[in-house]
Amino acid sequence: MKQLFSFEAAARHQSFKKAAEELHVTHAAISHQVRALEEQLGRQLFHRKTRQVVLTEAAEPFAKRLSEAFGAIAEAVEAMEDKQLEGRLTLSVAPFYGNRMLMPRLARFRAAFPQIELDIQMTGTVIDLQAGDADAAMRYGTGDWPGLTVLRLSEDRVGPVAAPRFAERLSIPVTPEALADLPLAINQGARQDWRDWFTAAGHDGPDPAMTEYSDRARAVDFALSGNGVALADVYLTEQDEADGHLVRLDPLTVPSRKTMHLVFPRTDYPDPKVMAFYNWFREELGAQSS
Repeated sequence: MKQLFSFEAAARHQSFKKAAEELHVTHAAISHQVRALEEQLGRQLFHRKTRQVVLTEAAEPFAKRLSEAFGAIAEAVEAMEDKQLEGRLTLSVAPFYGNRMLMPRLARFRAAFPQIELDIQMTGTVIDLQAGDADAAMRYGTGDWPGLTVLRLSEDRVGPVAAPRFAERLSIPVTPEALADLPLAINQGARQDWRDWFTAAGHDGPDPAMTEYSDRARAVDFALSGNGVALADVYLTEQDEADGHLVRLDPLTVPSRKTMHLVFPRTDYPDPKVMAFYNWFREELGAQSS
């Protein structure tokens, strides 16, 4: 098959060099494959010129039929791939993240993949993917979930936010020393993020007191309700800031130790619908951060 692919590409381009570039091999490899095919068929296929190769009269119909055959194969493969991108895709996601990051983009996914019926299950419960409760889930954490394929979706960058009525008595940007004296909130297991932020801000004092909440939603609610300051991902609270519900107290952000992942049962053959969603959402997040 390598000989046929090499010959067909060279015939189409009338160039061994361009055929090599298309097939990502060397010029010498194309020349070798074509020569081997000529020896196998017992006839010359090209007139070799200085900067060009020209099909012999006998090789022209051969090249034409090969191109048609390869085109038919490509169409058959494409049809099979399209068939795999049909049907229901059940995705589990926490309401806090889903409502802010996924739902506003849903129309674009449906436009890009009209044959996929995306069924979003909003739940704060960690579902059993092995039991088939969903095809995939979006989970926040460090990525340590045994038995699952874990695909990182983004890097969270966190900084301090508060409600306008809380921030109005502060001088913004708030100094790290002043911030350390304010009521601070953090989600469970993410105290190190606050430490990282204070270190990056140049604050070398003792760890400030902070209230730890079970998840990010409750920590952000603490800030939204005007009770103090939360350390929040810049993209997760972007709309809250645009709507005037939150104020960023300092532009400095640091990478979070946790982030969002797409997870599904470990397999050598991932569901093409899951991979289509993953690649699409990664592009969406990349467009947002650019």
